[in-house]
Parts: sequence; structure tokens; C-alpha cells
Amino acid sequence: MTIPDTELISTPETEDEVVTCPVHPKEVATLRCNRCGRPMCTKCAVRTPVGYRCRECVRQQQDKFFDAQALDYVIAGVVSVAISLVGAYLLAQFRFGFFIIIIAFFVSSAVGGAIGTIVRALTRKRRGRYTPLVVAAGVIIGALPALLINPLMAVVFMFLATGTATAQFGQRLTFFGR
Repeated sequence: MTIPDTELISTPETEDEVVTCPVHPKEVATLRCNRCGRPMCTKCAVRTPVGYRCRECVRQQQDKFFDAQALDYVIAGVVSVAISLVGAYLLAQFRFGFFIIIIAFFVSSAVGGAIGTIVRALTRKRRGRYTPLVVAAGVIIGALPALLINPLMAVVFMFLATGTATAQFGQRLTFFGR
């Protein structure tokens, strides 16, 4: 996709003229996208195997890989809430103990894996940009009522099931930093 002439930013006529980044106006644009030619600062630059590109060009290229439909997000949310609700409720019935915590680790991971596998099967493996986030939110929402019964087991379930379910989609959840 090319940018219309009205949106192109002119290149400096002299070496003294400074071009600023369109996204970060206080930053000097030291780079140009190798696809559309748009000036960008180092914060906006995305390194690709063929050079630096702006975030818009990278996003356009990645959009080709996502083919999920709106119904896929609904399916992902409903399935993850329902299975998480049952799994967290059953796990919360157990009282605190060392062996119960160990069992909770295995059960939570298994339930999370099952959620991810079922969602992928029901959506026919269509890829959505936000499917992992919908699944993660569904797992957490489904496990919230279990907090009233047994907070420790519910929290263990939330963390492990969420991580395992989203891993089915090749997504890593990071809570701190990048």
C-alpha cells in the first residue's frame, strides 16, 4: 500500500533542516521506513530482516496472518469462562496442604492446556490477534468466584491456567516490562 502524495513528508532540502518523527514530534527522525519511506525516530523503528520499518508497515504485513472472525472471539471467551469456572470451583473445594498445592499445579496446567486446545479446535485453528487476550481474560473471570471459597487455590489456578492456555496460541504473557 502506498501513501498518497498529500501525506508524504518532504525530505530536508539542506543538511541543516531537521525532520521530526510524526508520532513523537519532539524526537528527531534519524531513520526512514524502507517500505514506505516515512521518517521515524528510534522509538518507532522496528527491526526486520530486511531493515527498519515503521510500526504501521509491520502491522499491515502481520495482518495477513490473522484470519479470525468475530464469532471466534465469542467462542474463545465463552469456552474459557465456562471451563475455568468449573475447574477453579472444583480445585477450590480442597483445603490447604502441601500435596494439595502440588496437585493444584498439575490440575491448573492441565485445565489451561485443555482450554487452549478446545478453543483452537472450535475456532478451526483460525488465528486472531486478540484471541490469547480473550482467553486469558476468560480464564481469570471464570476463576473469580473461586476466590470466595479458597483464595490460595484460586490464585494458583488463575496464574497457571492462564499461562498454559495462552501458550497454546504462541503468546507469552509478561507482567513486568517487555
